[in-house]
Amino acid sequence: MAQPVKNILIVGGGTAGWMAATYLAAQLRATGGRVTVVESPAIPTIGVGEATVPPLVGFLRILGISEDEFMRRSHATYKFGVKFVNWHNGNDTYWHPFGPVGGDIDGLPIFHYWLKSLRGGYPEGPYTSYSLQTLLGEEEKAPRGASGSTLIYDRGQYAYHLDAGAFAEFLKGEAMKRGALHIADEVTQVAVDERGHIRNVTTKQNGVLSADLYIDCSGFRALLAEQALGDPYIDWSDTLLCDRALAAPLPLGERTSPYTRATAMSSGWIWQIPLTHRVGNGYVYSSKFIGEDAAGRELAGLLGVELDVLQPRGLKMKVGRRTRSWQGNCIAMGLASGFVEPIESTGIFIIQRGLALLLTYFPDLDFDPNLARRYNERMAVTYDEIRDFILAHYVLTKRTDSAFWNAYREVPLSDSLRELLEVYDRTGMVEPVEYAMFPPPSWYCILAGQHRLPHIYRRGADLSDFSQVRRILDDIRAANARLAKSLPSHRAYIEMLNRGDPARRELPPAAAAGSAATGGIG
Repeated sequence: MAQPVKNILIVGGGTAGWMAATYLAAQLRATGGRVTVVESPAIPTIGVGEATVPPLVGFLRILGISEDEFMRRSHATYKFGVKFVNWHNGNDTYWHPFGPVGGDIDGLPIFHYWLKSLRGGYPEGPYTSYSLQTLLGEEEKAPRGASGSTLIYDRGQYAYHLDAGAFAEFLKGEAMKRGALHIADEVTQVAVDERGHIRNVTTKQNGVLSADLYIDCSGFRALLAEQALGDPYIDWSDTLLCDRALAAPLPLGERTSPYTRATAMSSGWIWQIPLTHRVGNGYVYSSKFIGEDAAGRELAGLLGVELDVLQPRGLKMKVGRRTRSWQGNCIAMGLASGFVEPIESTGIFIIQRGLALLLTYFPDLDFDPNLARRYNERMAVTYDEIRDFILAHYVLTKRTDSAFWNAYREVPLSDSLRELLEVYDRTGMVEPVEYAMFPPPSWYCILAGQHRLPHIYRRGADLSDFSQVRRILDDIRAANARLAKSLPSHRAYIEMLNRGDPARRELPPAAAAGSAATGGIG
């Protein structure tokens, strides 16, 4: 009988390395497994403001990590979704909120009833007007009160903004609490055996380190997966054109919006992410269409700050994915596995997906290749689905005001994205891949936000009593409005959270009035 994997070596720290260490140390504790992180002190964490998606809420809860403590230590704020500015025609706004956008009626997504109502001449607002998260974002509310809960809080239908460097440091402490070991050293050599497995790694100060399973979290360098094992990288720069970013934090202003703001610019888009101690800002752009100095001036102009005061920091992005994230006894995670531009904040989610799949296909020392094959298939589907969703943001636009936006008229669509759009146009149906990150409501938000509406709504909507449907639609908005009114402001809640002991929290009287509310439709 094959022996179990007991010794895991993670090469690289940062968010990917310490997420993996925290998760695996907790999962292997019962078997006596050992998790070690070797992290070079010479490679600093980027430490920009980073946005996330709802699965991170579940990750923290599964591991028994206090959300309040995580938020304080990571300078985190809440996030209900992304507000897109000027993406369709250069003078517009639409939302991609989290959650179900009103839910279903008689088994059909509300999208189809909204479309039927719109086509029937009713004065409907945007599709996302049925989203509780959109309303809470626009009104800058918290997802819960000081002593009560809500459906979206209980169901984890929200996410966070966080300081990536502080988050990695917080996870480091959590991993070590769970028994993970930390070696501050630089890997200088990787030995590979005749099977194509990692035999060991050599470090500057601690000599040779060996393990049963290796996790490559060394970033774009992919020290193990690419440099040692030679796995090729699938380059998506001809599809997703943005390959650079400028990052520039600013002091926190009077507002702490619970959403990510993504503003389309001449050659990409600018993010604005509020944290508790600053606002993270940055310009994701294509170096084919704009230089770093010009991009810096655009960023400074939007933020209303002089460029020499802003002093943005340049970052290069390697957009694409590994051919095989799992090779032999080595699994690449984080940037070593791939990178899709950050407009939908999927970087941390992809790490989580990789960890969950590792547990699903966890090997023994025989390293059955079928486990790696299935892992790689599912990771490829994850990356490809996210690529398609992000590409849709660009190819649906009607902007013609710059060479960058015009270039997207010529970008080739993947077969999967082309088929999804064709089926949607003809039938109104969106059928994502298995285990999709983005369910149909997410696609409806982007498609409707960019004014891409199908030729017909689903005819199943005609089987429901439309007068009753209209009442239900009105009730959803009314219930969302009641809950929003009962909740404290996001800024007030975050300030309260960071004052200390949650048991002694106090909100301003007006904000605390409805803190025990539990109703609403998410």
